[in-house]
Amino acid sequence: MKNEDIDDWNSKTIVFIEGPTGRGKTHFIKHTLSEHNSKKKILLLVNRTLIKNQSEKELLRIDIDNITITTYQHISKLALTNNTMDFEGYNYIICDEAHHFCEESEFIHETDVSFNWVIRQSGIKIFMTATAYFIKNYLIDELKLEINHYHIKNEYDFIEKFYFYENDDVVKKLLFDLPPDEKAIYFTNATKAHEMSKLLDSCVFYCSKNNHDYSQYVNSEIMDYISDNERFEEQVLCTTKVMDCGVNIKDESIKHMIVDIADLSSIIQCIGRKRIQGNEKIIIYIKDKKGNAISRKLENIKGKLSYANILREEGDIALVQQYAHKNTYGNLIYDIINTEELRIDKKINELMYYTYNRNLEVYNEILLDKEDGFKLKLFERMGIDMAYTYLEQELDALKLEHILDKLIGVKMFKDAQIDFKQMLLKELLNSPKANHGSIGLKTINSLFDENKLNFIMNSKKKIRRK
Repeated sequence: MKNEDIDDWNSKTIVFIEGPTGRGKTHFIKHTLSEHNSKKKILLLVNRTLIKNQSEKELLRIDIDNITITTYQHISKLALTNNTMDFEGYNYIICDEAHHFCEESEFIHETDVSFNWVIRQSGIKIFMTATAYFIKNYLIDELKLEINHYHIKNEYDFIEKFYFYENDDVVKKLLFDLPPDEKAIYFTNATKAHEMSKLLDSCVFYCSKNNHDYSQYVNSEIMDYISDNERFEEQVLCTTKVMDCGVNIKDESIKHMIVDIADLSSIIQCIGRKRIQGNEKIIIYIKDKKGNAISRKLENIKGKLSYANILREEGDIALVQQYAHKNTYGNLIYDIINTEELRIDKKINELMYYTYNRNLEVYNEILLDKEDGFKLKLFERMGIDMAYTYLEQELDALKLEHILDKLIGVKMFKDAQIDFKQMLLKELLNSPKANHGSIGLKTINSLFDENKLNFIMNSKKKIRRK
């Protein structure tokens, strides 16, 4: 984007900048746009307090004074009380991490309030995100708005190896066995992140301050250090997806990114937290989500949509009559004050409603291929076609090869056979699904084949190389 592009923009068109994390979208705002319009006011909206703090310190450092930064949540709070005067009249309204409106509506329920406020503003509106799938389509398909679209090509050549895994024990093994000069970031839910952080000697835990169960375990001083220095000193960071966007981590020691999240866009955002410098390479580990996990997501979404559908089709009285004792209606619905008629009205977050319905389509597509659907859909969303390996398989293969090398040509008598089968059952991450007494030659040799091992056990219970 050049200065000529900026001069052509107007308030009737949405400027949409879509591109991978770390490719200069925010840098463009803080430098090119700000410097080209030094006499104009720019409002930069972000979705995390940590990002706000990080960005404000950067603006002070580079001496930029025509950009004001606040959060979407703050705008929503003010808009609900008609108190946004301090943020009116900006020449540019920048929606950084713009996927926030759709994809964070599940836990920030009034994303539509800040969105509608932005759309009403007279200034030039710029939406920026690495994961544009829902918000871009909402602007085009639902609101029929004209978009001036800029797309930065996805490049994932910094990925040294791409793993999927199914067993959480493999994460524990990976983190316990990290080389002393390597670091890792583990994205998962708050429960798993906190439990893992307690097991590791050098680890920091992070979750949202709004998480009533786990926020008490967050060390605010360490998080301030991460914000100020864009790195952490501990060997492992265990965090929820609250750190999935905007926060920059620049540390060449980080070699491993582990993500246990079902939402495709959040996975992409999590991978993007590590800012790649020079020829750095990292290894990615994604927990595979197969039939049962995706089916549970589908049922959960359907349940939440059912409340909104009743409100939309039959009204709030019908909703309350059918669910009189419910305090919440699947996070899609919230209360607003009707000041004209002095009553409380129930309102659907339309962006959340749209996102849930689109996610139904995505998850149903994944279920058409219960074995590989999630992996294929993730790669499609990332815009890549990448070779991958199951981590359990690779670790099992290494363990087996080490053991089998010592057993070549050794005849295993009854006790040794039992010990060997028990090892297969207890020590392998992907152990045979059988009791040790029923594991025969066919099962054992199939296990060797699955792990791409050049070994075979013959009828005399001897192991040899093929």
